[in-house]
Amino acid sequence: MFGRGSNERRGTRRRLLAACYVVTLVAASVISTGVTYGLLSVITPQQSHAFTAGTVTLTRGASGSCNVAKLMPTGVASTCTLQATYTGTASTYLALDVLIQTQGGSGGTKLYNPGGSGGLQVTISSTTPSVASYSVPAASTACPAGAPAASTCYRLDRELVSTTPLTSASAPVTFTTTVSIPASSPTGYQGGQAQVVLTAHSVQTANNGAVAGCTPGLPCNAVSWS
Repeated sequence: MFGRGSNERRGTRRRLLAACYVVTLVAASVISTGVTYGLLSVITPQQSHAFTAGTVTLTRGASGSCNVAKLMPTGVASTCTLQATYTGTASTYLALDVLIQTQGGSGGTKLYNPGGSGGLQVTISSTTPSVASYSVPAASTACPAGAPAASTCYRLDRELVSTTPLTSASAPVTFTTTVSIPASSPTGYQGGQAQVVLTAHSVQTANNGAVAGCTPGLPCNAVSWS
């Protein structure tokens, strides 16, 4: 299952302001008792200036969710894809959050087991821009609401997609998740389950930190992600 994320930035350091004002100049007439003075005057045409805040918008395409059933310990890979298209007007940085939820089956061992051997192998990559491998989480964390019962959850957030900002002219980004079970996997993993949840989200580049020191595929904390 994949998730997405899209949002318009708010907050003091990342906000784009919208404003509108009208300025009108009017000449006045002068009248003196007994004498009238002609007064040359001019009135400027009314002029409006409108300002519209930029937008930061992501849309989702391709597979929003992908179910792979009856995986066998053969080492043969299965893949799922998620496509994110940026359609906002402001340039943006893109990041990926990775959440893996896992449960045990009849064998008793949970399918995703980064501390052991023989469990589900997960790799994540992307094209346009190309990232060969995103880090997969290895430390357990609290499970979100809605996770299947008896889950153990692993999460890794804010993995940078590219140091080059995206614009509305950028090509869609396609994320590919590849899973397999090694041929050497013991019977304890049989019947186990796992859900890999990807969330792509963006934040405007204006008034944000530079990402030159960050590496695509790894968490980047130089940006104030939402």
